[in-house]
Amino acid sequence: MNAMHSYFSYADRLFQRCVVLWLVAGLTGLSVSSAAESDLVDLAQPSVAAPHFGANKSTDMTNSAIGRDPTDINVADPVSYYADRTRAIELAKNQNWQEAKPLLQTLTTEFGDDGDTWFALGLTYLGLEQWQEGIEALENALALGTRLFGMPGGGANPNDMMIRLAEAFGQMGDEEGAIHWIDQALDARWDDRPRLAGTSFFQQGKNPNFEAFEASEAFQRAAGSYLPNELSRDEGWRYDLHYLASEINRLHVHPFHATSAEAFQQKVNDIHRRIPELSDQQVVFAFMELLGTLGNGHNFIVPAFGEKGSFGQLPMQFYWFSDGLFVVNASEPYRQWIGYKVEQIGDMSTLKALELIKTVNPRDNEMQQRWLAPYYLGLPSVLEGLGIVDKADAVTLTLSDSRGARHSVSPEIKPMSFAGYPKLPGLSTGDSPLYLSGNHDNYWFKKLPKQLLYVQFNDVVDKESQSLKQFSEQIQQLIVEGEVADMVLDLRHNSGGDGSLNAPMVATTVLFKALRPKGELFVLIGRNTFSAAHNLVMSITELTDAVLVGEPSGSRPNAISEAGWFNLPYSKQTGLISSQFHQYGAPEDHRIWIAPHVPVSLSSEQYFKGEDPVMTAVAGISGN
Repeated sequence: MNAMHSYFSYADRLFQRCVVLWLVAGLTGLSVSSAAESDLVDLAQPSVAAPHFGANKSTDMTNSAIGRDPTDINVADPVSYYADRTRAIELAKNQNWQEAKPLLQTLTTEFGDDGDTWFALGLTYLGLEQWQEGIEALENALALGTRLFGMPGGGANPNDMMIRLAEAFGQMGDEEGAIHWIDQALDARWDDRPRLAGTSFFQQGKNPNFEAFEASEAFQRAAGSYLPNELSRDEGWRYDLHYLASEINRLHVHPFHATSAEAFQQKVNDIHRRIPELSDQQVVFAFMELLGTLGNGHNFIVPAFGEKGSFGQLPMQFYWFSDGLFVVNASEPYRQWIGYKVEQIGDMSTLKALELIKTVNPRDNEMQQRWLAPYYLGLPSVLEGLGIVDKADAVTLTLSDSRGARHSVSPEIKPMSFAGYPKLPGLSTGDSPLYLSGNHDNYWFKKLPKQLLYVQFNDVVDKESQSLKQFSEQIQQLIVEGEVADMVLDLRHNSGGDGSLNAPMVATTVLFKALRPKGELFVLIGRNTFSAAHNLVMSITELTDAVLVGEPSGSRPNAISEAGWFNLPYSKQTGLISSQFHQYGAPEDHRIWIAPHVPVSLSSEQYFKGEDPVMTAVAGISGN
């Protein structure tokens, strides 16, 4: 997941012929009220309580190892084969298709059991617009499997490969073939369905491969963008509700590990019944509560970008320090309240309000509650939905200053904005300490006295100016040249991104320990250390004796994660659903977080004074 992280997703096992709204059929006492609403229902589909809905899909495979016999190895010169293989893949990565093609054709002929070379050959054919040949090569790669990353326009994950197959059929004008592979990808929990309809965060605009039939109902249903004509307001929201429920079932790797299928269905039934009584924002809040039943992180709705039901937001940012909840940022004219403690929201104590937030904050552990609960408290529609305030448009905060004097503040609500998971901001006055001076820059480093290298890694996302691999190689050069005695890798602001980019940074830490065995490697962690950043910590601690300093992490070694995005057809609200199980620890690793070897908390006084107790602890241990 990137800064949005991290990342985020989506219709029954497939939306093959229609948007399958299976839950409506099981609603007690409800009937289909119009022709338009009947289009939402497929009575042939099972209800959510059917046995397969509760299954753990983490062991699902998209191919079978049984029945595919190995072919003969016809490699006369293994050394030349390896040289050709290396060159061919590099040529394909650089989109030098004409030179790559004959090499890859020969490689797959000499040895037909390598999914990597079939994958590279398939992408090469597509690059040369040889669609049928590309389809055949990619089908071989899919049958064998591949983990060849870094290829242009082609993810090595099976469901990404299925979409490439769909795109190839689309280029040939074969709608039936394209939809077949889209359905296969959706069944394999493909996690960016909005990309088909041009509503993805990561690829704006319609997919040109499907231009020939993008207006057809069959394609729109597969893409998740189909909306029946002339829906009433209530029917539109019900359409969104059942689309969301269906995408939860399709995408979530184990949707009923924290609730039962029956309880989930009852929740959907209840929302369906209440929609006529709810405002648009209240419907979206009900959707947040539905996601809240899933019981793990990477389940999130971002009510900022929809055409209907988007939230307002308080003009303040809160942070949960060791001594309570404080205002750490605000827009004018409320900046005067930065540094004040939040004692009450409406008539409710802050601690009680934080406790109520848990129902809309599906999380991996309670450190994630420390991290994200303050964000939810800044959304008045959440405050109203949980009964913390009576009305979303009238929120009163009771704030206290350093002397304990209390002040009542009723801030004006602003339209919601969202630029990613919340991070602790730099100080509003004076110079910010090192750890807050650049936490919106993906990665950077600074040489400190006594050859202590401080590396801050905030988002697992390549920068345009320098890839993460290039940045890691720059640090490796400093290590090789003997300029680093001790090293700090600060991951306290890193909530994830693209985990496939982590390897060079892992290699950097291993290189440091190999060349400086007596040097200290410090990894700084906290509540924001999540998703791909959390996986990075797991990899580093498996391979080095890194000293972990800070707070417990915001996730678990083995966790349901990944970000599968959804875009609701009627309201256009966007969010994500966790679609994969990541096992970075041993099967028996049941830790609820990664605990620091050196536990250090942060108080409001330390923050507002510009102190960094974590780096103070590092300096004490390293002698700096």
